Amino acid sequence: MRFRFLIVFLLVVNILCAQNKPKYPVYPNPVKIPIYLSATFGELRNNAFHAGVDIKTGGEIGKKVYAVADGYVSRIGVSPFGYGNVVYITHNDGFMSVYAHLESFNDKIGKYVRKKQLESKSFVQNLFLEKGDIPVKVGDFLGLSGNSGGSGGPHLHYELRDAGQRPINPCLFGFKINDNQKPKINGIALYPKELSSVNGSDSEMFFEVVENNGKYSLKDGEIKVNGTVYFGISAYDQADGSANKNGVRSIELFADNRLIFNILFDRYSYDETRYINSLIDYKKFINDKIRYVRTEIDEYNILDLYGERYGSVTMKKGDRAEMKFVVKDHYNNTTTLKFTLIGDEPLSEYSDNQYSRSYYRVDGNDEVLVGLDGFTAEIPKKAFYKFEYVFARQLDTIENIASDFAYVFGSEEIPVQKNIDLKIRPAEKYASSDKLYMVSVAKDGKFAPLGGKMSDGMVCSKTRSCGTFALAIDTVKPEVNPVNFNDNSKIVNTKRLRIKIKDSESGIDKYDIYLNGKWVVGAYDAKNDLLFYDVDEYLKKGKNKMEVVVTDVVGNETRKTFNLVREQSK
Repeated sequence: MRFRFLIVFLLVVNILCAQNKPKYPVYPNPVKIPIYLSATFGELRNNAFHAGVDIKTGGEIGKKVYAVADGYVSRIGVSPFGYGNVVYITHNDGFMSVYAHLESFNDKIGKYVRKKQLESKSFVQNLFLEKGDIPVKVGDFLGLSGNSGGSGGPHLHYELRDAGQRPINPCLFGFKINDNQKPKINGIALYPKELSSVNGSDSEMFFEVVENNGKYSLKDGEIKVNGTVYFGISAYDQADGSANKNGVRSIELFADNRLIFNILFDRYSYDETRYINSLIDYKKFINDKIRYVRTEIDEYNILDLYGERYGSVTMKKGDRAEMKFVVKDHYNNTTTLKFTLIGDEPLSEYSDNQYSRSYYRVDGNDEVLVGLDGFTAEIPKKAFYKFEYVFARQLDTIENIASDFAYVFGSEEIPVQKNIDLKIRPAEKYASSDKLYMVSVAKDGKFAPLGGKMSDGMVCSKTRSCGTFALAIDTVKPEVNPVNFNDNSKIVNTKRLRIKIKDSESGIDKYDIYLNGKWVVGAYDAKNDLLFYDVDEYLKKGKNKMEVVVTDVVGNETRKTFNLVREQSK
């Protein structure tokens, strides 16, 4: 009787779970070309998860992009960075679709954007529209695919979001590609905790794997463990007809057939995306550019992608544990890795970290002020993902700086979640200069600008990374050079005028083009250092005067004037 009752109970639970399972509409593809991907949803990127899929366009721009469902254009973006030219459509079913890195918009959207650009005298736009402004039907032409913004090559970034603006896996909406390939595993890692060891070491260890038809094993056999260890895995996926190494959909870890860790890349919040730096072995990534997903979850990691969160195994002499990683892609192709842990003797001696007065204890519960002569760093609560000791000292070996010292603050191997406020005092001879800016100094000595404003005798800026910081001074004006025209050029059939603009120090802040004294739209392609003017009615027949004004972050300005003659095309 009890057994029959249990069966009925389980059936009821299963029916209720099936009823509560979210239902997603099936959308057509946003382009009418064969679908191959250069990136998948949830893929691990620098400081973020990939929010959609990247559809290849054959290395070309200009493929037609279509709306996948009825709704209205709710947002339009134009930027030299990020998504570049992008359209957001809010659909009648409550979901949103996003089409990014476009070369151009359709006529209606394009005219709307151009009007706003001329009104605001700004190329960059972030426009929010009302429901009745630009309605859309499924299959409507939206624009042409491109390579705008931060794109690394021509493609369409296609993204879907739920009503809470959370990116969601397009595969749940019927988006399909040809993929019969199982995920690949690069290797695994084991991370011993305090007073624990792996193969006689109390430091993390990485292990090579060998593969046989989607089933992996360790290259060097069993692993000896004493104490508590966590795990890491590096994996990727490939699809039919594509060499791209893409992200996987899920990772599971079993110990003696018991699930102790799993993560599913199907939906997340933009508030969570930077927590990727806590998910991965950040130190390994910084040093070797390889991402290992860790099963240990840091104290201040709020990622909601995890299922089972235990993630560790504790072993003593005589114990044995059969471990298994299961990795799946977005089309349920599955790869497994089995390995064995053998209980080992404890070590006779463990590493002892000694922290001097140059280290600051940051536990996340309180704000911490790091102070050196000429330097301060204000660390907010939970700026890091866990308890850290942060090293700080002056450095007098960096040349061509405008502060008395460069300042080492923490290690590049420590991931940072929140902005940390930095202040650096300039050297006395530069104290009155208005051309100061803050830089981070790479290991090769190169400067990366951080901007900054002077306040109470200190240059103030923000950072979300640790490293070496100093001040620099920029007295060099930006470069402005025409590419496909010159002064007194005749403009006949040219549709786009191109201008090379570049600033190698503090970076470009503003860029403006004036035709006969009137501001016109200049499109900035930051990754290629190009400023474009698409010839329109403001370049009138006959003689014209074009003025290009480019300003860097500290206010150095370059103005160049060109006389242009527009002639009737033949």
